[in-house]
Amino acid sequence: MLGVTEANSAVSTYRVGGVSVRKYTPVTPNGRPAIIMVHGGAHAGWAWNRYATYFSSLGWECHVLDWYNHGQSDILSLTSFVRRSILNVTLEIQMVMGVLRGVGKPYIYLGHSMGGLASLHSAAFLDPEALVLITPVVPAQVGAETIEIAVDLNTLFPVPPFPVAKAMFFSTMTDAEAMPYYLQLQPESSRAVWEATRWTASVNLDGVAVPTMTVAAGADVLTPPAAIRTLADLLDCRHVDWPGIGHSDVLLKSSGWLPVAQDIENWLRHL
Repeated sequence: MLGVTEANSAVSTYRVGGVSVRKYTPVTPNGRPAIIMVHGGAHAGWAWNRYATYFSSLGWECHVLDWYNHGQSDILSLTSFVRRSILNVTLEIQMVMGVLRGVGKPYIYLGHSMGGLASLHSAAFLDPEALVLITPVVPAQVGAETIEIAVDLNTLFPVPPFPVAKAMFFSTMTDAEAMPYYLQLQPESSRAVWEATRWTASVNLDGVAVPTMTVAAGADVLTPPAAIRTLADLLDCRHVDWPGIGHSDVLLKSSGWLPVAQDIENWLRHL
């Protein structure tokens, strides 16, 4: 059912396999692959609204999914969700990919944070046209240093108090800017948080043979720029480091997101 009409796109919502997806349909399609946008931990598809609106205004069809237990997607049992790996988000990606394959449309992955690792894992065997990893959680092969966050593997990882969450996700925003996003954060799989802070998830990097770009944020404490640079070196891909901006600020900060999105769009357009 048609939802919201933006200046240059129509926004609708569909469900596939219990996964809720917002589809941004451009008024004037550019004929390029569709973009599947995969959010990060504790976030949901709302984190992509600026990017999806911008990309669709330039003719890109965007499909923004919610993971299970996030946004409007189905809820898994507590036992299943607590133990759920970041790599399992490939299932949600496959759901959307199946819709696009069903109409013969190629696709690109944009993944943020944990969604970046899930997209990287998926790209090794699901054949996107290109891959963009924005402040991604890196795989075990990078050998990144542990981030000392207490994780109880027997229960959900709760949304941290505002000052902690702001430092983690929205470090260069004001409190007033960050609060609306903070109020939308959700508890996360403790296994996923462990993988994102101890870097225990391994990915077949040799299987990633598509044009790839990595994006780091200079003020990011969750996915350190040095670790993302190492990942870029392992993938032998384009890498951009944006100074003075935080982990989720690259998607959400009103004064900072657009140059990042413009650079990504320009790279994709010229592949």
